[in-house]
Amino acid sequence: MKFTFWVLPLFVLFVFLSAVSTQAQQAKRGARKLTTEDTFFSIQKNFNDYWKPFNVSNDGYYLENGIRKKAPGWKQFRRWEWFWDNRIDPTTGRFPNKSAADFYKGRSYNKGDRSATGNWTSMGPSSTTGGYAGLGRLNCVAFRFGDNNTIYTGSPSGGLWKTTDGGSNWTVLTDQNAVLGVSDAIVISGTTTALDTVYIATGDRDGGSMWSLGGGQNNDNNSIGVLKSVDGGYTWSATGLTYTASQRRTINRMLVNPNDNNILYAATSVGLYKTSDAGVTWTQLVSTVFIDIKYKPGDVQLIYGSTRNGEIHRSTNGGTSFSTVFDNSSGYRVDLAVSADEPTRVYAIVVNSSGGLYGIYKSTNSGSSFAVAYNGPNLLAWDCTGGDSGGQGGYDLAIAADPNNADIVFIGGVNTWKSTDGGSTWNVSNHWTGSCGVSAVHADQHFLAFQNGTSVLFECNDGGLYKTTNSGSSWSHIGNGLVISQIYRLGVAQTVSDDVIIGLQDNGTKALLSGTWDDVIGGDGMECIIDYTNENIQYGELYYGDLKRTTNHWSSYSTITSGLTGTAWWVMPFVIDPNVNTTLYAGKQDVFKSTSQGSSWTKISSWNGSTLRSMAVAPSNSNYIYTATQTILYRTTDGGSSWTNITGTLPTGSSYITYVSVKDDDPNTVWVSMGQYNSYGVFQTTDGGASWTNISTGMPGIPVMCVTQNKLNTSQIELYAGTDVGVYVKVGSSNWSLFSTNLPNVVVNELEIYYNTGTPSLSRIRAATSGRGLWESDLYTPPNQPPTADFFANITNPGLSQTVVLTDASTNVPATWLWSFTPSTVSFVGGTNASSQNPQLQFNVVDDYTVQLTSTNAYGNDVENKIDYITVSTLQTYCEASGGGTDEHITGVQFGTINNMGTGNDFYHDYTSFSTDLTINQLYSITITNGNVWSLDDLGVWIDWNHDGDFTDTGENVVCTTDDGANGTYSITVPHTALLGATSMRIRIKYNGSNCGSPCGTTTWGEVEDYQIVVTPATNTWIGNNSNWHDANNWTEGYIPTTSYNANIPIVPTGGNLPVIQSGNTAICKELIISENTQIRVEGILIVGD
Repeated sequence: MKFTFWVLPLFVLFVFLSAVSTQAQQAKRGARKLTTEDTFFSIQKNFNDYWKPFNVSNDGYYLENGIRKKAPGWKQFRRWEWFWDNRIDPTTGRFPNKSAADFYKGRSYNKGDRSATGNWTSMGPSSTTGGYAGLGRLNCVAFRFGDNNTIYTGSPSGGLWKTTDGGSNWTVLTDQNAVLGVSDAIVISGTTTALDTVYIATGDRDGGSMWSLGGGQNNDNNSIGVLKSVDGGYTWSATGLTYTASQRRTINRMLVNPNDNNILYAATSVGLYKTSDAGVTWTQLVSTVFIDIKYKPGDVQLIYGSTRNGEIHRSTNGGTSFSTVFDNSSGYRVDLAVSADEPTRVYAIVVNSSGGLYGIYKSTNSGSSFAVAYNGPNLLAWDCTGGDSGGQGGYDLAIAADPNNADIVFIGGVNTWKSTDGGSTWNVSNHWTGSCGVSAVHADQHFLAFQNGTSVLFECNDGGLYKTTNSGSSWSHIGNGLVISQIYRLGVAQTVSDDVIIGLQDNGTKALLSGTWDDVIGGDGMECIIDYTNENIQYGELYYGDLKRTTNHWSSYSTITSGLTGTAWWVMPFVIDPNVNTTLYAGKQDVFKSTSQGSSWTKISSWNGSTLRSMAVAPSNSNYIYTATQTILYRTTDGGSSWTNITGTLPTGSSYITYVSVKDDDPNTVWVSMGQYNSYGVFQTTDGGASWTNISTGMPGIPVMCVTQNKLNTSQIELYAGTDVGVYVKVGSSNWSLFSTNLPNVVVNELEIYYNTGTPSLSRIRAATSGRGLWESDLYTPPNQPPTADFFANITNPGLSQTVVLTDASTNVPATWLWSFTPSTVSFVGGTNASSQNPQLQFNVVDDYTVQLTSTNAYGNDVENKIDYITVSTLQTYCEASGGGTDEHITGVQFGTINNMGTGNDFYHDYTSFSTDLTINQLYSITITNGNVWSLDDLGVWIDWNHDGDFTDTGENVVCTTDDGANGTYSITVPHTALLGATSMRIRIKYNGSNCGSPCGTTTWGEVEDYQIVVTPATNTWIGNNSNWHDANNWTEGYIPTTSYNANIPIVPTGGNLPVIQSGNTAICKELIISENTQIRVEGILIVGD
């Protein structure tokens, strides 16, 4: 009999204190791991339960012994909560196992008429006076050696930016990458800035407001790996360290060897990786998760790494192995600093459990040991004297030592502090409000870096980029030109064309007034409105419904909350009556109405239930009001005297309601947008909610954040939707189509339209994005030319009878589609056929299939033909296997593009519909989540590399762990002898026995799952130490190419010699990639392909 012992994890107590915005931080060493997958609901409950006794007010403060204190991480958590609230599974609270990046590859751009798919341009904001005000968060800054005018800086959801004039002008470099977030960057100088080699760590290590997609997210954008550019950042390619966003990984820091630019390190959330060939291949050195890594100056063999668990590790062999040199069980996040002035000195700043300062430590013997340098007043909190407690050290933390004077050290938390005596004493250098007589610099410091060996210091924070040239005596903001704002909501004027107001994460409410941006309210900005009869009357909101009103274009404003009672959501919905401009409506737990522009409010409903999230008043009849929680949609037809629940068949058990809009001339026609990654994007009712129709066809299965109507189109209904991958448009009975030309790959939270009724062509739709500021486009105009056909498949290497989804990516709004296949042995499934826009089908024979799409509209058609696009393999039949019992079982598998989370205990489950590509000779991480961890649990993973229908061959038991809980991340290397194509992987969790078991048979406890693996060829690059093709030392992989390798011959081989296939020898490769103006000498035989 098995007994269960519960240990309350420290997680509940400290996770939102030390690093709320890194809310999924693991429990400290020694605490038992949670036995089920953390869900949105469990994380939310932990947070609320912890803070409930403190009676925290809406602005994030509480009273302790009569002293008003700030609740550490309160706002960061509420931002996180707001973003994820509409993207989770409403029933289970589980996070989605898909990501916006998974859908982004299908976006394509119209090359024809200017408005068939939009014509978006940026509206900013792009400038700020600095100090308390800001534009948006930055994670890193990187410098070009020998050129102090060229600077690169990375944003968590706004991309990588570059200046060549010291910050006077900036250019964005990454708008069309699948993920915009950047955690770190490395620059290797080219002969010109246009030939710089740039590496970026995609994603966001610190977390913020727009965390990318998956369970336990703590980052604005999850990583898709390390990207590389060889043209100064203007084009990007993947390196060998590649993830899918749905794997939920981060890259925390990168290092480049100063003596050899081909050697780089990447500290990731699954361990430390190294490349010796400029990113082509990467090897995992250790599984330790480092938040920071540094070289000892002048010694590339000595590397320091620090963790979020109070540890510092040290390697003396270039990262091959590490020893622990500092381990404080009371410490949490640790960041490091070194100085070329004193190479043996290492500084470490350590965070405590409440996010404040635990201590600053110093080593004078190259990290062999550390001693306390400072443990005085708290330098990581808000007060300029260090007199308050707490802080946000899990979210904002930085340290840097002057390369010319090792005694000068700067640290960053909420504010920035400086020491001139090696860390013994500290003085505030800048402060978020400018208190204590120092420079006012935006709060929350994320990165400090000295430029190119000088004493010029740069700082990245939640407001932008700052610089000091006088060792912190003064600071200047050099980020004007960066368009990186994360916008919650916007309001658009109707009496003038250029007045807009927006609410920003952590950077207040900004208004574009007469063509100039101005900061009008501080804090976090939320919903915004401009009176449609008078642009001088505007409304703004801070979190939880703290409403403000101006009647003089923000020369002054007043608070208008008198009479509003109950609890509001983080972004409280409020709207202006479309017929009576002095009437406002606001939603807390009930609906409130004001007939005095907000001076007083009256409650007009009586639910006192869940907080309301969205609201709309019918333009044609103000008595019709619609408002919704996440799961219930209410309607009144008498101005609020009575209300009806009209949720009906809306799928609120699968998706949450995100937005409500009402047709301009019919109060009974309503559109509702839905969150979550599924097919429930937009629903329509034409009978006031008596029935609902899903009108999402043409839209990918992504969260839809808003839907709005163009009322100027009176001949047919014209709708726009803001989604996690841009804007879509639907006109009349046509399907949705992408309307995102020139718009970055970014979440769109809200859309509003400025109507120019005199000259309709001058009307503009405006988009509030989460990371790239405000954008506008002219409205839809029908295309006047044929489509340009294109498509993509979700799987290109399926097994027999595996379902494949083909997605239309044609431009110019096709009206019909016709698919054909050679050979024709396919079966359509899911109610689709050869005329469907996005058919689902199964391929019935083992073969290479050519796929052809003909897209047609009124102006003609176009054909896209992809030869041998789908390669179908046979999956073998394997021995039966199963588990048993109700305890340990597999609840999650993350491996490449497989992201199967939240599964139940089935004893055995065939998940071969889940597939991932693996490349020959590459190292991969697989994460197994055990639904009920026991210390004696064992894990076995097998892959049939040679496709012979069993898992018993040498090297096929790829993971075998015993008595370790069968819960964690493990490494798998694809052998160079593996056959290409589809094969099977088997995973078994079992209890006891001190072995990982057999791939066959039944165990008393545990579970077995099968998945599909597709082995793809590796790229083997010619080195050319000599000219012999058949010398393994001439190839980067260390093997002579076979049919499992693509052979790449560069124009200038590293060794200087071009290949020769000698007489009597036969050379083989899958594909041959030859650079222009290079050559191969073939004296024997060369076979390319199968």
